[in-house]
Amino acid sequence: MTGGAGFGGAHLCAALLAQGACVFVVDRVLPRNSYLHLAAIADKVELLYADVRDLEAMQLWLERFQIKTVFHLAAQPIVPISVTAPLETLSNNALGTYALLEAARRSPFVESFVLASTGAYYGTTHGDQPIAEETAPLPAASLYGASKVAADIAARCYAETYGLNVGVCRFINTYGPGDTNFSRLIPRAVRNLVCGEPYAFGDRDDGTTKLDYMHVSDMAHGYLAVAERAAEHRGQVFNFGTGRLHSTAEVAEAVSLAYDGQTRTPLFEGEARVRPVVKRLDVSRARDMLGWSAQYDLTTGLGETVSWYREHWERL
Repeated sequence: MTGGAGFGGAHLCAALLAQGACVFVVDRVLPRNSYLHLAAIADKVELLYADVRDLEAMQLWLERFQIKTVFHLAAQPIVPISVTAPLETLSNNALGTYALLEAARRSPFVESFVLASTGAYYGTTHGDQPIAEETAPLPAASLYGASKVAADIAARCYAETYGLNVGVCRFINTYGPGDTNFSRLIPRAVRNLVCGEPYAFGDRDDGTTKLDYMHVSDMAHGYLAVAERAAEHRGQVFNFGTGRLHSTAEVAEAVSLAYDGQTRTPLFEGEARVRPVVKRLDVSRARDMLGWSAQYDLTTGLGETVSWYREHWERL
């Protein structure tokens, strides 16, 4: 069962279906532009409309359908919304996690629980050295980050206290087909290009931020790798990423090249930073313990992603 039919959840569904799994999806709505619809797989999963904070509903469905593996991806993931609606974000991301963990603990059928955490767990960082899983979180850059820290800790506590086979996935920034959150860098770049708008990216960044960008397909296979070894690595945390850094300006330029081969200078209106934000995760644990590694480089991934947006733009 996956909690969340959004961007990452839909790609996880596609990966699970490819393995022949019976997939149940819990979400409050299924937008017409969901990747589940656009990839023509919505009718191949069982949709359960509910809120993951509803403990009774979660427990009922886990037991009624004898769910063995829970992938918890349901969240309020949009950083600007977390600033304007902090309590709702905390409720969704932290209390929703507690409710689903408790439902899984009570179920006699659940064998493993995989949590979608985030690289935002580590807070605002400035060094280019890879961040290991044991690193303590710095002050969060957003209320979203704080809410995910709470969920991350809760999942590991359930593993320690109740013996629940929990695996925690901390993912770096993901991109790929189906992302309709146009406040994010890559979808926003494509929208600007398709709509003929100025190649501008607002005041949230100055273009110097350096991050790792991972294709959503690599993320989906990371979930699967953790689920397969959850009992063996109970309570373990795994970082996922490519290990390569790119500035936001570099990524915006790469999207432009992938779109039509033209070089455009992206406009970032954020105040110039004395110390750029830099974040790269140490992914050696996932490689060594799970046999996982990212398969997409940025150029290949952006080429596929931009082509997908071109093909499906009228339906977005």
